[in-house]
Amino acid sequence: MSSPDIVIIGAGMGGATLAHALAPSGADILILDKGHQLPERPENRDARAIFQRGYFRPRESWFDADGHPFNPGNYYYNGGNSKFYGAVLLRYRAEDFDGLAHADGDTPAWPFHYEELAPYYDQAEKLYQVRGKAGVDPTEPPRSGDYDFPPVPDERPIAEVRERLAKAGLRPFSLPLGVDIERWLSHGKTPWDAFPDARTGKMDAETCALLPALQHANVRLQNGCEVKRLILAADGKRIDAIEYVQDGVTSRVTPRLVVLSAGAVRSAVILLASSAEGVANRSAWSAGIS
Repeated sequence: MSSPDIVIIGAGMGGATLAHALAPSGADILILDKGHQLPERPENRDARAIFQRGYFRPRESWFDADGHPFNPGNYYYNGGNSKFYGAVLLRYRAEDFDGLAHADGDTPAWPFHYEELAPYYDQAEKLYQVRGKAGVDPTEPPRSGDYDFPPVPDERPIAEVRERLAKAGLRPFSLPLGVDIERWLSHGKTPWDAFPDARTGKMDAETCALLPALQHANVRLQNGCEVKRLILAADGKRIDAIEYVQDGVTSRVTPRLVVLSAGAVRSAVILLASSAEGVANRSAWSAGIS
């Protein structure tokens, strides 16, 4: 049973970015990921394979409240769902942190304000090589400077629509995107939203965060590891062990610190599966442990 300093469960946007940030610390870091590297294959740019045949969707069924099976929208590859995302990397608006009133209810305020998070947005935009132009989005929150890369250029029909909107007195702007458009198109003349990236120009969690983190000798990645449950220490105040299955073999690891970053759905599943260990609140719904 190994005992690394830190175990990060999941190599998606959250887990990979955290591994990148912690890698220079010298701590012994182990990343457990359910997925594997997504290889380059013809189906990556085949719209029928992606949208009709569901080539990349996991071969598993979940069940709704009525017991009807459905295929979840999770992808198990290094980089997580960011391998398939549309690469739009917007900042939350400043007012989002202060609580908002909506027709269907109010959102609570965050425990901190936008200004506290702004420097980390700066770092994240550099890490993910975001393309954009500051100052053109009228709802954009305050920022310290412009993007490092210019916006992805418009195709001709979009450029014509942009011009017409501007003439009508509107303020069209380009979304901030994490994609090297020339590199992406050199591998196929396709869109990138929902098309998987095999290190071909999309700025996803594997390309920008995970691979650089793994250049550090103190960071290790174990693929094909499905975490089953978290086991509490006797005092009930910390995680003592992580139980996972790899190649049909059940193993445990006992880190000093656990980071659960398996995605919104999978993280909840792991916490609920650990409820017998006390890793859930009294309603039996999942709850995080700091």
